[in-house]
Amino acid sequence: MDRKVKHRLERGFSLIEVTVAITIFAFFATAFLASQGYNVQDSILSQEQLTLQLLAEREINKLVIDPPKFNNVTANSKETKKFEESEYKDYEYTLEMKKLTIPDFAQLFAQKGGATKEGEEAYDGDYYNKNQQGGAARNTSVEKMIFEEMKKNIEKMIWQARITVTNKETKYSFTLSTFLTNYNEKVQLNVSF
Repeated sequence: MDRKVKHRLERGFSLIEVTVAITIFAFFATAFLASQGYNVQDSILSQEQLTLQLLAEREINKLVIDPPKFNNVTANSKETKKFEESEYKDYEYTLEMKKLTIPDFAQLFAQKGGATKEGEEAYDGDYYNKNQQGGAARNTSVEKMIFEEMKKNIEKMIWQARITVTNKETKYSFTLSTFLTNYNEKVQLNVSF
């Protein structure tokens, strides 16, 4: 063996070489541990989101299968409840019920005075007075009467429900909405000519 190499092996590493090696090792170890920490944090957050979604879907399904009694007290109600299971003791949910509201006839068909300014500018005439070619006046009283009856029936029969599940500790939440049908309400067809 060469004398210089043999001497170097006997002497060991210099302080600078050891410092550089430790610095490189510390850099890679820090990067590895930080990435593992982010992976664990992302996994915990993902698990939390899945739990919130599962609980919200479960409560929405309960509402669809067994809808509450629909009445004026139920309209625009908001109540917060806790889950009965011990593993979900840190979670609560808020149920909001609202009647479906449909805009009136003038807003839907951009009648002058019934629509927004942008809607009036986009529509070049008055739905009640002219057809699209600007010809004779159009009789829309029957259309309006049918629309109003349908609107009353739909607003009685279809309700909106929204469930918001919240973890009380982390303050994370998940919201899910659906429409519910009031099967106790009868369709009224009182259209007379």
